[in-house]
Amino acid sequence: MAMNANIRYETPRALSARELVIDFISSRWPREMPARVIVDSALALGFSEQSVRMALTRLVEEGLAVTVERGIYKLAPSGDAMRREVRKWRSILDSTKSWTGGWVGIYEVPIRRSDRAALRRHEQALRLRGFRRLTAGLSIRPANLRDSTAELREQLRALGLHPNAIVALFSDLDEATRARAMKLWDTKALLDSYEQLMRAIDASMGRVDSLPLAAAAGETLVLGRDVLRHINLDPLLPEELMPERPLRKLVRTMTVYDAVARQIWRRFMSQFEPRP
Repeated sequence: MAMNANIRYETPRALSARELVIDFISSRWPREMPARVIVDSALALGFSEQSVRMALTRLVEEGLAVTVERGIYKLAPSGDAMRREVRKWRSILDSTKSWTGGWVGIYEVPIRRSDRAALRRHEQALRLRGFRRLTAGLSIRPANLRDSTAELREQLRALGLHPNAIVALFSDLDEATRARAMKLWDTKALLDSYEQLMRAIDASMGRVDSLPLAAAAGETLVLGRDVLRHINLDPLLPEELMPERPLRKLVRTMTVYDAVARQIWRRFMSQFEPRP
């Protein structure tokens, strides 16, 4: 099972109708959202009605959304773990402790390639907690997270780790294996990505006020989503593996950008919300 490290950031990637709908219903949690509001606001952002309604149908089939009544949707309880995961970015810097040299390992089980959904959830859980594959069947990360191994195990399973995978703490790596483990994370790519993200945010901050409202809403959504994805996928490595930590500056900058984006989105969504 391939598992990539954080990719280099280049430009904001296109947002799918599925991702847009998830963002809409997640932001409304625990309240529901009319399909008409979702569709109308998506149309203003350049999506087709067919793609949005198909996304809603598939999210219900996958158990990530539920139909409260005809034409009314809300995030399903099963989607709440990911909603909370996305929103942890503001406090992500509080998630680590000093590293004493130990490792957390995940001994994996074979997952049928035909079960793509299970495979996707499993690999996503590994990425979200910064694991990298050391050898076939074994993924590891430094044991520098504040959460205990038991707490980490529960989080991973809630995020989609295969229930038969074994999560355990170990520390006695031989020198050759430890040296290989220390090189599993592409720290240069991470640093390059953060520099590019900072430039992208600065450029967007300088122009969103002059953009049409729909264009400003679309830009802040796509760029903001990309920034949060990189923040939440940061492996949170200890100083021994990544001495230079631009993540703190990126979180501060994103906090300012998020406040600007929220103001834009309140104005944008007010066009489509039913009036009392």
